[in-house]
Amino acid sequence: MAVMIPEIPNPFQVGSLEDVIFEALKGLPDSCMVFHSFRLTDVKDGVLNESETDFIIFDRKRGILCMEAKAGAVSFRDGRWMYGNGMLMRSGGPFRQAAANKWKLMELIGNSRLGFLTERIKFLHGVWFPSLSSERIDEIVMPPEADRRIVLGNEALSDAWTCIERLFSLDVPAGIVTDISDGEFHTVVREILCPKFNIFPPPGFDVDLKHAVFHRMLDEQSGILNFLTEQRSAVINGAAGTGKTMIAVEKAVRHAADGERVLFLCYNSELKKFLALHYENPLIDFMTLDGYVCRLCGVSVSDYSRAERKLKDFAAFDSFPYDHVIVDEGQDFGRNAVENARLLQLLHDAVLAAPNSKSSCYVFYDRLQAVQSDRIPGFLRNAECRLTLHKNCRNTENICRTAMSLLQEYGRVEVLRGIAGKIPCIHFCSEETYFNVLDDVIGGLRRDGIYDIVILTLSTEMDSIISRAVRNGVYGECRFMSCRKFKGLEADAVILVDFKERIVTDDAMLFYVGASRARIRLEIMTAMDNESCRNTLERAKGEGAGHRPMRDLASMLKCTALVHH
Repeated sequence: MAVMIPEIPNPFQVGSLEDVIFEALKGLPDSCMVFHSFRLTDVKDGVLNESETDFIIFDRKRGILCMEAKAGAVSFRDGRWMYGNGMLMRSGGPFRQAAANKWKLMELIGNSRLGFLTERIKFLHGVWFPSLSSERIDEIVMPPEADRRIVLGNEALSDAWTCIERLFSLDVPAGIVTDISDGEFHTVVREILCPKFNIFPPPGFDVDLKHAVFHRMLDEQSGILNFLTEQRSAVINGAAGTGKTMIAVEKAVRHAADGERVLFLCYNSELKKFLALHYENPLIDFMTLDGYVCRLCGVSVSDYSRAERKLKDFAAFDSFPYDHVIVDEGQDFGRNAVENARLLQLLHDAVLAAPNSKSSCYVFYDRLQAVQSDRIPGFLRNAECRLTLHKNCRNTENICRTAMSLLQEYGRVEVLRGIAGKIPCIHFCSEETYFNVLDDVIGGLRRDGIYDIVILTLSTEMDSIISRAVRNGVYGECRFMSCRKFKGLEADAVILVDFKERIVTDDAMLFYVGASRARIRLEIMTAMDNESCRNTLERAKGEGAGHRPMRDLASMLKCTALVHH
């Protein structure tokens, strides 16, 4: 049996019968190698030239045969080859194409370090009409470029080797007879016809590539602002990773570019610091709600009652000093801070009452990410204009699956599509080996070219298992803080520490927040043993655990389990 390259070919063109020919050529002797859909590309005089040969048959003892196959209706009129539908063949016809590819292949080998073998390999070409019988071919008056003796008909489908061997028996003008060794035969295949190579991207390449893709996706996502241009009030919902914060920033920047003042509110003080540092603009005030209330009232401790009165005055007298209000992480202004929710409603009323007819109030939120509140505030539920973001612009798909794995709504929430990425890993270790494993995890990430690493605790900074080794919010060279403080922020790699039983049973939302901060890699660390894993699974599922509770817990989290002894 001949060696077929590729062994599993690309899809065949419908009606070409190349699939039938491919199967027929499999029956050639094992001294043959058959190349399907062989493409040649070269540049001459600044012109890019491409050509394709349907089949190349290389026999060590006989030579190289370039074969074109033409099934179905074919016609030749006025010196031109045409398909049955009357379309002109751009290649000049099958015979000219087969001959041209033969000479190109000879030139390719001749210009290589194996060029001397062109004087010891016979090169031939032929045309196969699998739809025509030999009798019908014999009745056809071939054009001068063709010769019946290099034409195969449908009889070759049942006895391909006899017919092809007949072509190989033809002599060539130079009198060349194929005479190469097994080593030379395989060298031609390995170095010219089917070379092998591996490309190993340097560490960090995968990270850079994912950044580029995520950036493009975010650019596409921000295009929604174009559709909301005429909408003065809107509520935009999106799961973690959909780019809410960056879209919100984009809206603020656009308004500032038009010379309009923007109040940008966020719940998280760390996020506020990040935005103020990286998007500094005299027309944009990045503030927490507490910070805004203190500034509004001229006090050091927030006074919500006083702030409400001032905002009502702004609305009544059209004197609100901002043209636009943008709220990020709006779900955090909820029931546990009723005054916050009411204040946001007053801000909405005040800015829309302003003389600027283009003034607006946009709120971005995540209904799944209500860490600070038990329910969505009313002003979010009742908004007239609502929009949901579906594209993941931050996380890989596998990180997204892990982040949402503990949510009750998981079965009803579509995983945000994006880059697949590496499956997150949960590391099982003892408290005694915790630091060693943590250092190994960090080292592995850096070897993979990832240096933007943050360690997030699912507890508090003070109660974390690694707190004694943290100095000024840094472990080693990695940032360290709680998941809550890191809300709205992100990093290439997140290492979640202090994963305990209560996370699965009582604090799934916190896990969602922390895990969803990771862009490219997510590593989880736990000191849970088999017994605690078993108890956790039984509580979470309400049924007995299996024989391998660590593996089963990892499966629940859509993770790979790695046990460190």
